[in-house]
Amino acid sequence: MKLRLHGTSAECAAATERPCRIPGLHITDESRPDPDHAGELVRVYLTAYLHPTSGGQPGPRVGGGGVEGGRR
Repeated sequence: MKLRLHGTSAECAAATERPCRIPGLHITDESRPDPDHAGELVRVYLTAYLHPTSGGQPGPRVGGGGVEGGRR
C-alpha cells in the first residue's frame, strides 16, 4: 500500500520514523520529499505491506530516497 505524508519537511521527517514501530507493518520504500505546488509543504510517499505473522515485532525499514537532512 502507499502511504502519503503531507506537511512541512520537519513534520514529514518525524512522521517517517513512526510507521517502523507498528508491529507487522514493513516499509519497503520511501520517496524523497517532493515540494508541494503551492507553498512550503512537501509530500513523502511510503510503500508498505502488512505482515500479519510477524510475531508482534516492528517491521524492518528498507531502501528509499530518505528525507532531508539525512534522517532515516
